[in-house]
Formats: sequence, structure tokens, C-alpha cells
Amino acid sequence: MTRPSSRETNLPLHELMSQVLAGRALAEQTTLGLPGLGTMQPLNERINPQSVLDFLNATLRGIGQVIFVNNPISGLLILLALVIQSPWVGLMSGLGVVASTLTALVLDLDRPTLRNGIFGYNGLLLGAALGTFGDPVAGTGPWGWAIATFIFSALTTVIMKTLGTWWAKTVGTPPLTLPFNIATLLALALASLPQPWLVVRTAPAATLTQGLDWLRLGAALPIGIGQVFLAGKLVSGILILLAVALCTPLGALVALLGGALGLGTGLLLGIDPESLYAGLWGYNGVLCAMAIGGVFYAPNLRSVGIGAIAAVLSALVSGLLSLLLGPFGLPVLTVPFCLVTIGLFVVMRRSLPSLVPVALHAVTSPEEHWQRYQAAKTVIGNFRQQLGAALSGQRRFYLLEAAPTAVQGDLRYLFNHIDVDQSGSLSTQEMADHLYQAGQVRSKAELEYLFSCMDSDGSGTIDFAEFGEMMLRHQRLMANYQEFTTYFLPIDADADDAISPQEMNVAMASVGEAQLSDAEAAYLQRQVGNRPLTWNRFVEMLLIT
Repeated sequence: MTRPSSRETNLPLHELMSQVLAGRALAEQTTLGLPGLGTMQPLNERINPQSVLDFLNATLRGIGQVIFVNNPISGLLILLALVIQSPWVGLMSGLGVVASTLTALVLDLDRPTLRNGIFGYNGLLLGAALGTFGDPVAGTGPWGWAIATFIFSALTTVIMKTLGTWWAKTVGTPPLTLPFNIATLLALALASLPQPWLVVRTAPAATLTQGLDWLRLGAALPIGIGQVFLAGKLVSGILILLAVALCTPLGALVALLGGALGLGTGLLLGIDPESLYAGLWGYNGVLCAMAIGGVFYAPNLRSVGIGAIAAVLSALVSGLLSLLLGPFGLPVLTVPFCLVTIGLFVVMRRSLPSLVPVALHAVTSPEEHWQRYQAAKTVIGNFRQQLGAALSGQRRFYLLEAAPTAVQGDLRYLFNHIDVDQSGSLSTQEMADHLYQAGQVRSKAELEYLFSCMDSDGSGTIDFAEFGEMMLRHQRLMANYQEFTTYFLPIDADADDAISPQEMNVAMASVGEAQLSDAEAAYLQRQVGNRPLTWNRFVEMLLIT
């Protein structure tokens, strides 16, 4: 195929083709209608004008974001689990998330980020930690710890704003729970100094258990999930697992896998069973597995496998940090999760580029990430098929030939509507008249560009096969367009808005396709000439190849 002469137009090809479908004829035939694009956070938009509900929504989402769950109902269930664990811990946790969220409001930080709970989860964890490790009876009693919780929870927001922004730009990874770990260890270290106000609870003497109670070991799995929030009761762990499953069943399964691997690692190391029963060897594994196996990477065999490795490593790091921090009376918190996950993020970005991360602004749920991965796999697989057909000289009207009779009839209806003179082919003037009738008047350059792309044999007219095939390719692409573009963003690692051959091979490898052959790479190069393969030109290739 001879590549049509491409011009720099105001609209890319796929948008120009959408205008063809905007005519009166299609309004009567809905089979080819394009899917509507839903909003990511409809609840946020609905309650945005209502300040009290808006704040409550952000607070509850902040609770869930501790375990990568962006759902206010899940946040409410988790808060209930913390109250069941201990009313005091529940109160301190609530105070922490309110203080950190309120600080973000006072500092006028990014509202969409705030509404999704990103400035609240570190404060929630800090409140749970100080409620767990602080003695509410000694010293100044509960008021001292409540004040400390408010101050240090506010500090987590300041750290997130300063360190977090720098960290994301410099290291290229999310800061995770680093603000919580920094602020909490600082608070506990200060409380351990000689002073009359805050008293840290004395850790109970360790009890050695002989033999394993397999029933208690099984119960340690949900307890380990609860320990993400420092909740050690079985019912609290079950409620938190339910809160995760309510938002992301796939995330709950990965959480269980990570917790089981952390627990198993402790078992193999011969750790005292009481520590295992308490879930202390599982919670960092839960977070590692979820972060890599579905939250910051699309869930697939590779990401879940690396998440499983991370869960094991976090247990080993947890044991090492216990030896280092134990003499100072400091807990390991989620430091192992941060060290292992951030370390693997950096390693994977450099040594395993085919495992494509989720763009940070697009982090949602494992289920949505899976849909994007599948959309990318479908689009890139179709592109590979089209490349093979183009190189071998095969007929490229396979979509039209395989389309159901009803779909072909709808296409014929639209084609005949545009073909005013009923010549059996479309002229440039007929296409222009159709766009004018549809209220989509285009410039001459855009019209000629659209026409030349659809005229695949260069005959000067568009026959039904060319028209129908292009419409079906356009519909197939647009059905996955939003998911595909979101998935593809991180592949442009140098952010130059161009897809290099290396980046194209990364895209291929990320969905299990072999890298481009020399013939395929040469074909693409001929198609774009000496110009860079921008995103719009790549989409054009998806349609006309």
C-alpha cells in the first residue's frame, strides 16, 4: 500500500473519522454508535459543591487509600474495624485522617488529589500507630496523645507535599507510606525521651510457644491484613478484607497471596509462632503484593509474580529491621514495604521495561488496570496482524468480510446516504457535502487528508469495501481508545511525544508480542518517512495499515 500524503491538520485521523459518523443517517442506525466515556469519580463530582459531604468523602477515601482502596464505603468499614479493635485506636485513627485532610485544605493543595484521599491515608496510619503505642493513661493522659496525633498527622501532609513531590519527580515512584513512617518514628522517638507528657506503652514480654496451632496460623492470614492498620483482632481483619473485596475482589486475592507469603517466610525462618499468629509477618507482604501486583502495575503473571517476590523480601527486611530498631524500642511499621517496593520500582524500570507501570495520575483499581492491559493487548495484536497482511500483500478487508450481515447493512445504509449520485463510490465532494450536512464542516486540507487515508488503493474514489473496513477499524479502535492511550502513556519514557523503535518494542513485549522484525520496522519507517512517529501518526497507522 502506498501511504497517503499526510498533512498536519487540526484534527487527527480518528477524530476526523468520528465526524463521518456524526451524520443524519447514523442517528437512525445505532449499531455503530461509539461508547460514551464515563467519569472516573462521579461521586466526587456529585458532592463537590457540598463542603461537609465533600470533606467526609475525602476523609473516608483517605482511610481506604491505606490499602489502595478508593471507596468511601470501604473506608467506613475499615473505620468500624478500627473501633472494634479499640475505641481509643479508632478515635485516634479518625483524628489522624481528619487532621491530615484538613491540613491539605488549609494549604490549598490539589483538590482532586485531596478528594481521592491521597493526603489522608498517612495521617490515618499515624493516628492508629500513636493510639496503639501511646499510653492514654500515664503522663498527660489521652489529651497529650490526641494533640500529638493532630500535630504529627498534619506533618504527614506537609511531608507528602514537599518530600512527596520531590520524590515523585526525582525518583519517579510514589512516596507510598514514607510520610507516615517518618512522622511516626519521629513522634515515638521524641516520646521516648525523658519528658512528663507522653508515655509509650511498655511492650509485653514475649511468650515462647512450642509447636504450631494450625487453626491460629490460618486465622493469622486475615489478621495480617488487619495489621496493615495495626489491628490485631480477627474480626477487624475480616472486616478490612471485606472492605477491600467490596472495591476490588482481585486486589483482595492478591492481598491474601502477599500475606500468605509473608507468613510462610516467617514460618520457614523459624519465627516464634506468637509473632506469626499476631499477623506481624504478613502485613508488609500484603502491601507489597498489592502495590506491584495490581495497583501500580496492571495485574498479570509477571506483575503478580514480582509482587510475590516482593512479599517474601519484605518479610526478610522486616526481620532485619526488627533487629536494628528493637533495641531503641521502635517498631518497623511499613518501612519494609516502602524499601522493597520502591527499590523494585526502580529496578524494574531499568531492567524490565516491558513491565509497563500505570501512569500515576491514572492509578485506580486492579480491575481497571486489567481492562487497560487487555485493551492494549487487543489493539497491538490487531496492529501486528495488519502489519503481517500489509507485508504479504493479502487483502485487508477482513473486518468487513467477517462482519455480521446486520452490521454490513448499517454500513451500506450510511454509505448510500453519502453516495448521493448512487455511483457506488464516494467522491471528495460527496464526503464534503456529508460533513457539511452533519454540521462538521472541515478545512480543505483536513478533507483531503481524510479522503486520501480512506482511499487505500489511490483510485481517487472510495468504494464500499474501503469505506466499510475503515469504519469498522475506527469503531474497534475507539471502543478501546481511552484504555489504550492511558496504558500507553508510560511507554513514552522520554516524554517526547514520539514513539521510538525501542519504545514500540517495549509496547509489543509488554503484551506478549515479539519485537518488530526488520521488515516490519522498515515498513513503518517508510510510512512515516523521516518524521518521528507521533501518537497521532501511530493511531493513523492503526487505522490504515
